[in-house]
Amino acid sequence: MKIKIVLFILILPLTLLFATPQTNWNRQNVFIDVNQKVLQKNPYLLQNFTRLQHFYNQRQNRPMWLSPKGIKGKRVLQLLYAIQKDVTLNPRSSIHRKAKILKDKLAYKHTQASIREFELELTMLYYAFLQHTIYGEIDWKAFENHLATNRANGIDTNWVRYPLKFDVNRLMSQENITQTLKSLQPKGYHYKQLLSSLYKLYKIKWQGGWGKLPAFKTLKKGQTSLIVPRLRKRLLISGDYKGCSSKHSSRYFDGCLQKAVKRFQKRHNTTADGVVGRGTQKLLNISVESKIHKVLLNLDRIKWLPRKNAPRHIVVNIPEYMLHYYEYGQEQKRLRVIVGDTKHPTPIFSDMLSYLTINPYWKLPAGIIKKEVIPEMVKNPNYLKRHRLEIHETWEENSTVIPANKINWASYLNDSNKFPYKIMQPPSPKNALGRIKFKFPNKFSVYLHDTPTKHLFKKSRRAFSHGCIRLSNPFSLLQNIAKTEPNMSVPEVNSILKSKIKMELDVTKDIPINLVYLTTWVDSNNQLFFGDDIYKYDKYQIRKLKN
Repeated sequence: MKIKIVLFILILPLTLLFATPQTNWNRQNVFIDVNQKVLQKNPYLLQNFTRLQHFYNQRQNRPMWLSPKGIKGKRVLQLLYAIQKDVTLNPRSSIHRKAKILKDKLAYKHTQASIREFELELTMLYYAFLQHTIYGEIDWKAFENHLATNRANGIDTNWVRYPLKFDVNRLMSQENITQTLKSLQPKGYHYKQLLSSLYKLYKIKWQGGWGKLPAFKTLKKGQTSLIVPRLRKRLLISGDYKGCSSKHSSRYFDGCLQKAVKRFQKRHNTTADGVVGRGTQKLLNISVESKIHKVLLNLDRIKWLPRKNAPRHIVVNIPEYMLHYYEYGQEQKRLRVIVGDTKHPTPIFSDMLSYLTINPYWKLPAGIIKKEVIPEMVKNPNYLKRHRLEIHETWEENSTVIPANKINWASYLNDSNKFPYKIMQPPSPKNALGRIKFKFPNKFSVYLHDTPTKHLFKKSRRAFSHGCIRLSNPFSLLQNIAKTEPNMSVPEVNSILKSKIKMELDVTKDIPINLVYLTTWVDSNNQLFFGDDIYKYDKYQIRKLKN
């Protein structure tokens, strides 16, 4: 691939030198004098006539790719080279096909009509490539249809996108195409490092990839097997087997190979025990092509995430089951989290942290009351008492408490009979929200909170909630936030936590919270990771071929 790129750079300038026609266009004259014959024989230009007309009207009809001396070779080269080296672009896309055609047209002896057509085709090629660079190739309309189907089936799935707004005409008119394209690359979410990992995966593919391992029961340290050399080679290709002096042909499963297996398992978000069982075998046999597709998909997802972040911000990556707290671009805190299960997916969106609640009440959503509490009370009248839940007339925490035995629970099993009361759980060590809640008011009623079920954080896959994010150590996150909040006293919070008194603490300085869904990501050490596609979004987010 590198050889092809070098040849392209060396040959194309010579083509321009000998084949570029000399024109006598006066840049002050009207250049785009629309020729109907040109448009009729080029349906693509005819289809995009309105866009072209608007663009050139803003330029006072001056050409973008031509000068009085002829074709602007350097500018054309920048565009064609950028397209050729962009590994996120499908080689079979129309952008690649058109770029090849226009590269060949550089050698033509142009007529007055053909050179106008050439100008317009280059402009539309650049426009299409800018669209790809900014937005990627995910078919969002098809994906929204999938989410709508889920919601119709009772699974409330939501994904909010934050498209970058830009002035396409201004971008296209900038002289340095290379700099323009570079400026459009996302700066957050380790996009650049993930793109670098994609290059490495392509290199592995070009070198033949890795073969599938034959089926076997289990391999672990201390065993000898004919499979071991193949396992070692597989891990060597993916970069997990390194810093070892043992012979690659050895059939003995030594400590160095065990470390490589653990490194691989950690990068794939599974239990890093160094044992190659059925689950690890399945991960090892995923093809490099599948991994490339997954990285491409996540690079496109990043393009639709918020581009601007305050000096402090929080990222929760759902497939990673982790929260990251950043200050001025540096990660200050990482916490294990529990996310929504497959029936209650955590929504993908961004909002602003508003306040913290110490010793919160848990106020049960209507859906949980309808689907879980009422059926349980019909079966077991002690259900509410066992879970320390109270029935109130209103959402006011001091409102009248209604005795559970005064309610005919079976009458509310019917959808037509709406349950008129509110159910909440007062502060206690066993409160479902734990002792601290982080609120960022949103239409999905999702927030970050503590939990009494600490044992679940030991699991590698942690999708157990009804959509909210449970934190393994919320107090440590509070401590980080309190550093720049003058009215937030950690000693005072500590004192309140020992009681059952509810307290709310405002967050006065912006802290965006971004709930994202990245099934591949790169950490601060440039290690590439692969996570669970918990909600099967990878399957339903299709990358289009046409652009």
